[in-house]
Amino acid sequence: MIDLSDYKLAWQVYLSVGLVAAVIWCMLLRRLSVPMVKYWLMTAGVVFLFLPARHPDMADLWVPSAGAAVLAILTDGVAAAVPMLVTIAAAQILALVVGILLAYAFAGGSGGPKEAGPKTNTTSTRTEPDIGLD
Repeated sequence: MIDLSDYKLAWQVYLSVGLVAAVIWCMLLRRLSVPMVKYWLMTAGVVFLFLPARHPDMADLWVPSAGAAVLAILTDGVAAAVPMLVTIAAAQILALVVGILLAYAFAGGSGGPKEAGPKTNTTSTRTEPDIGLD
């Protein structure tokens, strides 16, 4: 039987490392120019990392669904992983819907960047400081 304190510690480590990975993933995606794709990829990545599933052998344990699905496919075949794969697919569809809703919420309802006012032509010149090496 699995020790409950080890189980909780494993989830704490997984969630903390997953949080760092999710922050890095969102930082990488923040420069995308299409808001709908950006928000969809952000939510899809977070859902992929943090979606739990029941352990195939022990119904009272929860495991990360992506890792459990891969391990179930490798050890028991695709048939054993189908419930987890269906859950992952449904969550990814939900992530797509959330990404579209976030794009409309944060981009002014157009799915694209907000329209800015008239732009003025402001040019600035950069001058390098003189450090006196001449």
